Amino acid sequence: MLANAHTPILTIAPLWYHPHPNGRTGPHVYAGLAGLYLVQDGSAERLGLPRYYGIDDVPVIVQDRLLDAHDRLVYMPQVMDVMGMKGNRFLVNGRESPVLEAPAGWLRLRLLNGSNARLYNFALSGDRTFYQIATDAGFLEAPVALQRLLLAPAERAEILVDLRHLDGKRLWLRSDSAAVVPSLSTMPMDSDAYDRSVFDLLEIRVGPARAPGGRLPEHLATLANLPEIQRERHFSLQGMMGGMGGGGMAGMAALRKAAAKAPRNGPGGMSMGIGNLPLFTINHLAMDMRRIDFSTTLGSTELWEVVNRAHMAHTFHVHGVSFRIQSRDGREPPPWERGWKDVVLIRRGESVRLAMTFTQPASKAFPFMYHCHMLEHEDNGMMGQFTVVRS
Repeated sequence: MLANAHTPILTIAPLWYHPHPNGRTGPHVYAGLAGLYLVQDGSAERLGLPRYYGIDDVPVIVQDRLLDAHDRLVYMPQVMDVMGMKGNRFLVNGRESPVLEAPAGWLRLRLLNGSNARLYNFALSGDRTFYQIATDAGFLEAPVALQRLLLAPAERAEILVDLRHLDGKRLWLRSDSAAVVPSLSTMPMDSDAYDRSVFDLLEIRVGPARAPGGRLPEHLATLANLPEIQRERHFSLQGMMGGMGGGGMAGMAALRKAAAKAPRNGPGGMSMGIGNLPLFTINHLAMDMRRIDFSTTLGSTELWEVVNRAHMAHTFHVHGVSFRIQSRDGREPPPWERGWKDVVLIRRGESVRLAMTFTQPASKAFPFMYHCHMLEHEDNGMMGQFTVVRS
């Protein structure tokens, strides 16, 4: 089964797809089974945005991987990688330390955090300003000037970079992880050396301008208000550290046993890691393929409140629908989060309210899912299922 965020609400969006086997999504994505696709409707041309694919309109899929001394993929070599698998090699569109040669002008970068668990705090060298124009599932109403943009796993964003006066210059897209990531957990072990540092991802070499170039529009889209809310639902996220999957030493022993039994049938004998353990929960329930957690009505609009009770940040993704963030801890979301989304980062202790209209049916045989998009969490319990039925 392919996981995607497509809904009729979309007019333009950078979407992605990947396998979704219960308990084994993490190793499948990690081994390379994922990709980006673009939904477009001609609005980019009307707005005058950069639109020459691979020249001034470039996808940037960022992933991290761990390789052994023989350059073979290594997945979850430590039992605590169940908190989120992170690597020490960084790939952009499948290449390490890539160079993008771009013309002097406006550059459109379509960012996807395709990592299993790592967050990236995107920045440009020299603290150069860039402009966010789109979220996961479409344009913002107007560009937002930023110097940092935090994207959690599965989040997407589109940014414009002004290269008009940089012919012959170089700059770098990087992650200023140290500024944000360590504070997202109460446990120091959840952050590695890269989470506590600044590191480069993509070198951009600027060449002569190419006509016609794109521009930065003042207005991008008019986002209609959602219909009246018909129902509210409440979700709480629970993490592993409260019980260690069964309690203390016993829990660790269970993890070690699961790791030892993990099949090694991935690429090059890669371990498939720990999966299908009830380590993380939503509303104190671990994923069960036999259980439908609730049903909603096709065409209805709901408000979901999601509260993170865990010790670390989690991402929350909903299948088959796009949503608008209504508030974070009772406050209006920042301007760069006011577009259509299908993934949201929820910090520890934070309450986020999401509004969505269900426009696609989902039966008991093929239900939609909601889950943490830190894949090792999803694979070990932090997921539920729902149906969308006609009234």
